[in-house]
Formats: sequence, structure tokens, C-alpha cells
Amino acid sequence: MTTTDAPSLLEAARLSRGLTQAELAKASGVAQGIISKFETGAIPADERLSVLARTLEVPTELIDGTATQAPHTRVFHRKQASLPMKARNQLQADMLLAHVRVSRLVGDRPHHQVPRLPLPENRWYGPDDRAREVREQWGIPAGPIDNMVDVMERHGVPCLVWDVSSARVDAISSWPDDAPPIVLLGSHAPGDRLRFTIAHELGHAVLHEVPSAESEVEADIFASEFLMPEEDIRGDLADVSLTSLANLKRKWGVSIAALMRRARDLGTISESKYRSLNIELSSAGMRKNEPVQIEREQPSLLAHLVKERTASGEGLEALADTALITVHELEHNYLGDRA
Repeated sequence: MTTTDAPSLLEAARLSRGLTQAELAKASGVAQGIISKFETGAIPADERLSVLARTLEVPTELIDGTATQAPHTRVFHRKQASLPMKARNQLQADMLLAHVRVSRLVGDRPHHQVPRLPLPENRWYGPDDRAREVREQWGIPAGPIDNMVDVMERHGVPCLVWDVSSARVDAISSWPDDAPPIVLLGSHAPGDRLRFTIAHELGHAVLHEVPSAESEVEADIFASEFLMPEEDIRGDLADVSLTSLANLKRKWGVSIAALMRRARDLGTISESKYRSLNIELSSAGMRKNEPVQIEREQPSLLAHLVKERTASGEGLEALADTALITVHELEHNYLGDRA
């Protein structure tokens, strides 16, 4: 997790294209020193800014400092490996721009606040308790969650399918105090892993204001209880094998590996049984290619909002202008048209 001091939107636009200042200078013909000055806020109204906008393929209004400001964001990602600096900067820039654009598409429509329930220092409550509280607050019935993306979007969290593979993460999320939260869903992640990652991201948002040594473990515990409540799943995990776990994967929509960990953590299997199941999973070549494919869940909130606005008479070009984005990028990255 990181908390960002918002850069200029010119800097965010540059980073989102994966460019250094020197590379942007070479592509645009605008001197690097000028770009550096512009990014610190010294932005004159002259042709050089228009040249930079054309080079970056963004509206001039996005980067000239007159239309909007970058929000202050709290960014989370489920760690799978060390996050390369360039990939991290690019994704955080993508997230800042997404906040600007989504906020302008959503307009004055009220958004729900995700419950903030940090853990008490005395640890009388744990991440699993908080997961049960959120399920209750959100009216989620007992048993498996049919569609995790739908749960998030019904509670005001727009989700976008995004290429986050360069950062070696399955999703990245941001939860500002003064704008709708956003989750970028990795376009490469399989459905079962993506569902767990979304629940993990929700755990960070509910539990954590600042990172700690325990943050990742706590978010995993939250996700496990949120997707696989102990009261509902314990009976399913009484007598497990790879075959039974594959069937449970269909029911609960999480990986065999996650179900194995859940069984171990709930004490329905021993540590030695857990190890033997892991060895069996690896020996069968299923570690990276599990049986039973879980369909990826698709976002629909933004597409629905745009459909509402176009039905009321707004054209797609006008909406793109409002969101400070090109029509192509609006359709491709925000409305799910990836043809």
C-alpha cells in the first residue's frame, strides 16, 4: 500500500504512457527543462502545452491545470512479487487519471463509503471479525458470493479491466476520502484468483490507513472470511481431497490452493495433510494450471452510467470531453470495448 501526494496531471499523463521526461522531450520537441517546469506547476498557456497534449494523446484541458486537480489517494495492491519502480509509477499514474475521469463521468451521483474498521490495538477484534461485519452491513447472505465484482460495484466501487501484468499484481485499488474508490482488475488474472484479490483489496480498504508488517496477512485473513465464511464452509472442509476441493472450487469460486489454506487455518486438516495436498497438487502439474476454470467477472457500472447519460441525449464525444479523455480510450479502457 502507498499513499500518494498527488503529482501534476501532466506528470501523471506522462507516466501513464511509460515515458521519462527525456523520452517525452524527444517525442514532442519540447525541451526537458520546460517539461520539468510544467510538471511542478509553472504551466503557461502557450503552444508547447498543446504539443505535449498531442504527443501524449490527451486533451489539453487535462494537463493545463485549469479543469481539475489530481486527488489524494491511498493505493493498495496484493503483493505477489517485488513491484518494479517503473511499473508502480505507471500504475499509480493510471489510477490518478482514472480517478479524475471516473469522478467526472459519475458526476454528482452519490457514492457509498466503504466501511473503515481499523483493528483495535488490543486485537479483541481480528480481520475475520471485520469481514463478517462488512458482509452484515452490506446485506450479503450466508454462503458463497455469486459475483464479487457485482458486490463491489453495487456498493459504489467502480471496477475497470486493466493491464496490470507489468507490475506482477492481479489488481490495484485506491480509496480516496473525497471521490469514488476504484479497482483496476488485471486483464491477465484467472477468475478464481481475481475474486480473492478483490476481497483482499477490500480488506486493505476496511482495515488499513498505513502499511505495516502485518497488512498483507491481515488482508488475506479478511478475504478468506469474506469469501469463505467459517460458519458456512466448515462442513464442506471436513474430509478433503483434490477431487473434493475441485468440486468446492466450483461452489465457492476460489482456487484449490485457497481452499486448502482455509481448511488448514480452520483446523479441519492437519499441517501434515496440508503439506501432502500441496505436494499432490504440484506433482499433478496443477500448481499454475488448476482444474476447473472460474469465469472472470466483468464490470458493468461505468458502462451502465454512460448508457444512462447517452440515453438522456449526451453524445459519446461530449462525455469523452467531460471525462478529459479520447473517445477511443473511453471505449477501450472504461467501457470494456476491447475489440
